Amino acid sequence: MPGGLFGIGGYGATSSSGGASGSDVSSARTQSNHNRNEVKFLRANLERTLLICEAMWELLRDKTKLTDEDLNKKLYEIDMRDGELNGKNQRKVIDCPKCHRKVSPRNAACLYCGHYIDESVFAMSQ
Repeated sequence: MPGGLFGIGGYGATSSSGGASGSDVSSARTQSNHNRNEVKFLRANLERTLLICEAMWELLRDKTKLTDEDLNKKLYEIDMRDGELNGKNQRKVIDCPKCHRKVSPRNAACLYCGHYIDESVFAMSQ
């Protein structure tokens, strides 16, 4: 079922035949099926994204003088921006430059004054 940005069709909950099991069991089965389908969808998108990243890197490397060592150095540099070598680039709690209250890394703007904090084009939205 191709379609969508990554060539993957949508997902959704599968209805369950609860019968005499009761509505709680039926609801739990429906939620379980939905969660299973969502994990499959996310896994497929992740695999496709990794494939795209690998293709983009190989195109860039082949068209420039960059090397795999250059890529590894940049990955290390980016990984260490949060002060921890853990394969993640996570912001830490910071003080809002406008109102000086603490801002969670999950928020792109201060919850108190609305000042926009994260201007990165790679910022993850929630």
